[in-house]
Amino acid sequence: MDRMVQSAHEAVDRLAEKAAPALERLRSTMGSATEKLPMSKDELSAMQEEWVTSLRDTVREHPIASLAVAAAAGVLLSRMLSSR
Repeated sequence: MDRMVQSAHEAVDRLAEKAAPALERLRSTMGSATEKLPMSKDELSAMQEEWVTSLRDTVREHPIASLAVAAAAGVLLSRMLSSR
């Protein structure tokens, strides 16, 4: 069980590392759009950090449920993409 929990923690960390560049690209693409939003770029960055931290905490508290959700999302995404 400990090994499974450790694997879940490592998977979450790897996912967060892979998501960071995508989030950075999204942030840079938003460039001028952030000027039109009521929130500043700093507020959006802070919100992103809060979401990532919250996600990590949730996964650490419920690793098995998180793996189940991730597997279900993978199956759904796979089916959606393979039907095209």
